Amino acid sequence: MSTSSVAIFSSSAIASDGAGRLARLEDEIATARAALDGIAEGVVVVDAKNWRVRQINAPALVMLDLDGALPGIGFDAICRRLRTEDGSTPTPAALLLAPPEDGAYHYVRANGIEVPVALRATRARVAGRDLLVVALRDASARMRTASELGAASTRCGITFNQAAIGLAHVSLDGRWRRVNARLAAFVGYTEAELLAMTVQQTTHPDDSGNDAIAYRRLLDGEIPYTTREKRYVGKDGAPVWVSVNSSLARDADGTPQYFIAMVEDITERKRAERRIRYLATHDAMTGLPNRAGLQPHLDGALRAARASGLRVGVAFVDMDKLKQINDTGGHEAGDLALVDLARQLRAQVRGEDLVARIGGDEFVIVLSDVATRADIAAILDRVVRAPAAAACSIGVSVFPDDGEDARTLIRHADTAMYRAKHAGGAGYAFFHSTDIP
Repeated sequence: MSTSSVAIFSSSAIASDGAGRLARLEDEIATARAALDGIAEGVVVVDAKNWRVRQINAPALVMLDLDGALPGIGFDAICRRLRTEDGSTPTPAALLLAPPEDGAYHYVRANGIEVPVALRATRARVAGRDLLVVALRDASARMRTASELGAASTRCGITFNQAAIGLAHVSLDGRWRRVNARLAAFVGYTEAELLAMTVQQTTHPDDSGNDAIAYRRLLDGEIPYTTREKRYVGKDGAPVWVSVNSSLARDADGTPQYFIAMVEDITERKRAERRIRYLATHDAMTGLPNRAGLQPHLDGALRAARASGLRVGVAFVDMDKLKQINDTGGHEAGDLALVDLARQLRAQVRGEDLVARIGGDEFVIVLSDVATRADIAAILDRVVRAPAAAACSIGVSVFPDDGEDARTLIRHADTAMYRAKHAGGAGYAFFHSTDIP
């Protein structure tokens, strides 16, 4: 073997080992990120030196209505939207010097809506850097519960229509017998219109069965009350998510008279839950699927390919000049370059293909239902002609030729990417068995 061959062999071995360590590190980061996004509290990690947000989890993005403001938000912008009971606004420095143990604030969203927020700030020092870790909890439920308890203590002095939640009496045959203005507002009907309808007519068809079961159990005396989430159908045809607490009113002899329903509109909460689920599988900066969103899609593409006998291409994309962009234009310029690359990659692939950002400047493209390597090359030829993608190195592996499972295919595509980068970048290279030492 020649000296040059030995050098290439050693370089490949080093690249392969480095790729393995990088993959393990990315797995650990993805796991930590998933755990952070999965907790109920919002978490914001701030650099105390420049007050820039270094990390923010999905619940915080939804609670603070910030996903559209990324990248590069400063913590001072968040503080300017916080209000204490006396109307003052905390500064980042004040939170660092004297963090509240469980301060209650109102956060003013971009649309002007104020959300009660319980805030807890702690200081941390990591790798010589001072950090402010802020935990946020939506205090709406707590405040709503307190309000309802206060109303319950003076219920005798409050008329039916003054209740802060929807209230209704429902006849034993399922007709609206009495409703308050709050309930009518949920669904967009007038009180008179509701009284001319049955509960079933205003309930989403998929939820009618649950209502029948709940009412039957109340009538049979199995349970004293029932709480369930369901959907009404508004006058405009849109679903309205509600939480319904139902009980049965009886006379002095125990004879059933009518059902009592307390109804709370939870449409906004359901929307926030959907958004959190979305953010758990998508990259907040680019809007692309993240590693958690990539895995089920790639697994599904491989299952379909096994059944059809077709191929799947997995392309590992790495930006060649992100560090240079960050060094010359700052991290904001680097973030914008990543967003632009994500947009151009998505524009060049087919509708059935997936582009995911799995971390840093690394992307994965899944090319489903392709017959030959030439089909894959034709798509990638379009990709590399995109201005932003022209500054990338791309490695490609093919199912079933280069691997049978997602992890192997991504690893082999990563390995091929390093060969493309060593060749000068700005192009793509298919995986070869010789890439493995």
